[in-house]
Amino acid sequence: MGLYLGMVVLWVIGILKSSQWRTATISNVFFMSGLVLGRTISFVIDGIPSIYFSIGLILELILALWGIINLNKYQSALNQ
Repeated sequence: MGLYLGMVVLWVIGILKSSQWRTATISNVFFMSGLVLGRTISFVIDGIPSIYFSIGLILELILALWGIINLNKYQSALNQ
């Protein structure tokens, strides 16, 4: 539980301090991607999960992709 709270603190710092936004977003992408990978492995090994598990997988995938999109957008803005 402490790991989750630490991650949330990092993400809140990224919201409040623009200098830490990139670090917080990268950590969020890795965190959500790890959850997606774990749920996908469970899906393959254990079969079709409950609806709540499936919704969690979809939401975590959306958040990971959204973070990647924002990182690419931010990087593009820096390069211009």
